[in-house]
Amino acid sequence: MTNNLPKLKAVIYCRVSSKEQEETGYSLDAQEKMLSEYAKNRFVVTGKPYRISESASGKQIRKKFNEMMAYVNKNKVSVILCEKIDRLTRNLKDAAIIYDWLHEDENRAVHFVKENFIVNQNTKAHENLVWDMKVAIAKFYSQNLSEEVKKGQKEMLSQGKLPSKPRMGYKTSEKDGHKVHVIDEETAPFMRKMFELYATGNYSIIRLEKEFYDEGLRAKSGKRLRKSKIHTLLQDPFYYGELLWKKVVYPNGQQQPLISKDLYKKVQLILKRKIKNPRYQKHNSLFKGKITCVGCGGMATWYEKKGHWYGHCNNHGLFKVCPKKTGLRQDRVEKQLTSVFDIIAPRDERVLNAIEDILRKQHEERTIERERGVQRLNGLLQSVRSRKDKLYEAKINREAPAEFFERKLEELTKEETSLEGALVAMGDKNDELLQLGVAVHELAYKAKEIYEKATVDEKRLLLSQIFTNLLQDGLEIKKSYTNATSLLLDWVPKLNKDYELANQQTIKGKEAVLATSQPNWLGDLDSNQGYAVQSRVSYR
Repeated sequence: MTNNLPKLKAVIYCRVSSKEQEETGYSLDAQEKMLSEYAKNRFVVTGKPYRISESASGKQIRKKFNEMMAYVNKNKVSVILCEKIDRLTRNLKDAAIIYDWLHEDENRAVHFVKENFIVNQNTKAHENLVWDMKVAIAKFYSQNLSEEVKKGQKEMLSQGKLPSKPRMGYKTSEKDGHKVHVIDEETAPFMRKMFELYATGNYSIIRLEKEFYDEGLRAKSGKRLRKSKIHTLLQDPFYYGELLWKKVVYPNGQQQPLISKDLYKKVQLILKRKIKNPRYQKHNSLFKGKITCVGCGGMATWYEKKGHWYGHCNNHGLFKVCPKKTGLRQDRVEKQLTSVFDIIAPRDERVLNAIEDILRKQHEERTIERERGVQRLNGLLQSVRSRKDKLYEAKINREAPAEFFERKLEELTKEETSLEGALVAMGDKNDELLQLGVAVHELAYKAKEIYEKATVDEKRLLLSQIFTNLLQDGLEIKKSYTNATSLLLDWVPKLNKDYELANQQTIKGKEAVLATSQPNWLGDLDSNQGYAVQSRVSYR
């Protein structure tokens, strides 16, 4: 008699746990093919196969398992096909879910094809014992694998390596047989520019999202880089040389930094001060988000009327009506601020050339100092590493107690990391400062001309390189300056005055000589102060 009963519905569940399994015949495709062949002439495979790759997180695995169980219950599927027990479940919770599911219907079963093992409602006691034992073994394997992974991650972090995929702006490369994160020249410029633009205070994250999409930056998926991702990237200390892993910061990152720590700190400050993070608008005033009232602490609000921009504070804090509230007109505020251009500008090109000569001479002196410093740091670093080697030898020979070894190793490792950081900081900073010093003076010389030709956004950017804080006190704008501008205000007027005196004393056409003593410019200027200035000396 022929059995005309309809075939039972089945689903396929595949999973690999490691890259090694993927590469040694246990791939998802190989599992799916084997289970499909097994189901042929036995069951009707319904729905898509449920596949879990080696890179899946615990949450993703849980989500896929729950999706499968929801599907089999909704569509009255009776059979789950899986390669082995440890592919389906590695914890008692999932095993209990499978057990309850099986005992709701006598037709339900799970086939572990490679182990030739079937579990269902009628499974005998000794077979249930085998099932329980294999689930326990799978759980042990999973926990042991997790411990080994965590151990590996901890070791990588101790070596200054991030145990994850490279951050945007970096790529994976082979070095001495190990994978390391190196700068990706295609995406790194985008990341540098992202930090620099946001640090000016003129760019919101929404605006960065739009601008970088227009410039061609894409997520790994090929889609737009969303504002949530940009926000995460701007908070990542990886870009200045540290590692963030599970909410813990490790200061000994071995990757080459893309930005300075000072620039990173400036970005974090702006991220936290949401009131000073401007919203992107197509038509925005020159001083939107830039001027604060001394009376109530409110940011000036701007509106356009009859061809002019007007502003006043928006009464933050305890004040219903600000006692200092005064209307401002944008062009009059602009006149107060741009008067600084005449003060910080070298008198003419001859003064500018003299400044550059002074800076280059100072650079040569500091280069010699730097070389001496590098030699000194290398000597100290060699001494620390030699002491670490001796400490390891003492441990191997059992001459050092474990507690003493761990304590001394931690001390020496911290010292080694500090010296390595000092060497990196000393690397190219002097050359960068020379270029920055020259660029800032050139910008000061051309600032007025640049400003007159600039767009609103370009003017905002230029002003952010000159002023750090603007306070409204009635009709007066009280100004705080960047380090670079403060230095220019301090010594350029003296330089211009000395040049004028020297020029008046010139006899018979002899070249005037600057009497001003050499400024300690390179020593006072931070390498990050005005970095955007260096890259944008000319707007047009």
